[in-house]
Amino acid sequence: MTEITMYDYILEEKDVLLNILQKRKTITRPFCTLLQEKNVDELVLCGSGTSYHAALAARRIMENLLQIRVRAELPSLFTTQQKIYSKNTLVLGISQGGNSYSTADALEKAKTHQCMTAGLSENSKSLIFRLSDVHLLMECGAELSIAKTKGYTATVLILWLLGIEGALCLKRISDSEAEDLIQRLNTVITNYDAIIPAATRWVDAIQEELIEGRRILVLGYGNNYANVLEGSLKMLETLRFGIVGYELEEFCHGIYNSIQNDTRLLYLASPDPYEKDRLIKIHSVIKETTNHQYIIGGKLPPSITTNKDCLLPMTDDPDFHVLEYILPLQIISSRIPYKLGINPFLAADPQFHKKAGSKLVTS
Repeated sequence: MTEITMYDYILEEKDVLLNILQKRKTITRPFCTLLQEKNVDELVLCGSGTSYHAALAARRIMENLLQIRVRAELPSLFTTQQKIYSKNTLVLGISQGGNSYSTADALEKAKTHQCMTAGLSENSKSLIFRLSDVHLLMECGAELSIAKTKGYTATVLILWLLGIEGALCLKRISDSEAEDLIQRLNTVITNYDAIIPAATRWVDAIQEELIEGRRILVLGYGNNYANVLEGSLKMLETLRFGIVGYELEEFCHGIYNSIQNDTRLLYLASPDPYEKDRLIKIHSVIKETTNHQYIIGGKLPPSITTNKDCLLPMTDDPDFHVLEYILPLQIISSRIPYKLGINPFLAADPQFHKKAGSKLVTS
């Protein structure tokens, strides 16, 4: 039997996401029932790593649809720093494997203060489900690699669907508005057939140059800030050298001083016109220091692009483009590690979580 790779999981993403879209009523039903039966006026999305980044990606759209406050929180900060609680707050713990101790601690803290609780996990027997009033299955299938790919996009999509279906059951959007959102999501997801091969060709072409410098910065803005963090995490988990991500304007507040001739910069040039113009401006300034810059995007002025850039047939949906822009970063993380002699399925320290007490280790 052929050994599965991270790249195989990326190739599964389209079918996984379309399956979630088809099953959306079943997946979201427990959440919608809770919204109808209880007075929820705040939703706190708690998760670590990839789950936290997915929460950041989904938060704004969920808030706009549900018309309640929605915030993304790191579980450890929620547990130690949160001081004001409300019985009308719903704390949603997110963990693909379901056995994160920090997320479990946040749910326990929420229950202690009479908040409502829910869990989103791929694992129906997970620790976070034992601590949650409402259980939401992720429906993305097993993912054995250390760095998760389809788990991220599946989580983002399910959170958006909780917003769409929740708003629909609360009559905050119409049937036709909900159907339009679903159709747009379907368009973005089916476009994976065009994006993945094109992004793979780009990664294979630039991989040697990308890893020579041993320092990569990822920059982006708006909703793509979640992808900046997630993409940086994927590359750190798999390439295992100096990689960090910044929001574009934050980069201008001191971080630019660290750029050297051998620094590599990846820019996520998503559709917002103002912010894309800012990216082009900053790109032109940094060009005075290094030529190792790579823009990932759809339509860009030919005057600023080179053969190093990753120009893809993006839909550039104003709300849902997050699902597209993460793909090149996932592909970098899935294909380049083998050039470095790294197996991304193996942790640098297989006993880390047991030693650190960060996850319930079941095997």
